[in-house]
Amino acid sequence: MKKGLIFDVQRFSLHDGPGLRTLIFFKGCPLSCWWCSNPESHSSLQEIMFDARKCRACGECTAACQSVALTRDAEGHFVYRPELCTLCGDCVEACPQQARRLVGREVTVDELMREIERDVPFFRRSGGGVTLGGGEPLLQAAFAQELLKACRELGIHTALETSGYAAWPAVSRIGRLTDLVFFDIKHIDPAQHKRLTGVDNLTLLSNLEKLCQVHTNIIVRYPLVPGCNDDEADILAMASYVKRLGRLSEVELIPYHRYGEVKYVMLDREYLLSGLSIPGPEKVARACELIRSQGLRCQASH
Repeated sequence: MKKGLIFDVQRFSLHDGPGLRTLIFFKGCPLSCWWCSNPESHSSLQEIMFDARKCRACGECTAACQSVALTRDAEGHFVYRPELCTLCGDCVEACPQQARRLVGREVTVDELMREIERDVPFFRRSGGGVTLGGGEPLLQAAFAQELLKACRELGIHTALETSGYAAWPAVSRIGRLTDLVFFDIKHIDPAQHKRLTGVDNLTLLSNLEKLCQVHTNIIVRYPLVPGCNDDEADILAMASYVKRLGRLSEVELIPYHRYGEVKYVMLDREYLLSGLSIPGPEKVARACELIRSQGLRCQASH
């Protein structure tokens, strides 16, 4: 049985498809969006996250580290050398304050289904189901395919959150097994898309156009990020493109938020949008108005 690498299972989610959802976070993503709220999803490998706010400098973690990846310098500061780390998790187990966390766990479909099946009564009462997110589930297409088939056998509604940046055969296989697809468009301009995410949008837009021919339930998601893609011309260009596809009728706006900023500190990474203000209600309402002017439905997530 194939195994997948996930970093979280969020139960009772309300914003990732109809009804109450169990949201599976896949680890690994080919994009590196400046505003990403899940930086722990970027790498396809396990990682250690360190929350300095919880640390009491007791030294239990360094004592437990057999690979000498975690030491203290002459001034008593912790020094972490990831190239020496074997990701054994000993430092995580040793920390009495839970300041260290191993991100990413390997699971089989059967193991994951045992977790999902606990929520089946809630799915039935609310019209909910399972949503695959991340990260990018299409990076682990074989595992995602087995998981979706297992859900289908139990009559569980499924949804996929994707950037669409993958080979078409994977998009086609996974899309056909999924009841609902949330397909991200970060920016309609290829050069700007590459600047903001690390890749251009030619592959993903091609995949969206093909997917529209075989799938009838696709919602485009558009992150509204000040200074990145919130110009009225950008929004109109995106909405006009979606309208031209002919088979899509809805865009969901995802207003920028800063909930994930602290995770960059915990991973010792730079957050490129530090200090950026969230878009106000007037800005969000105006963006929705522009999208609706193209004959599309639009709602903003919370």
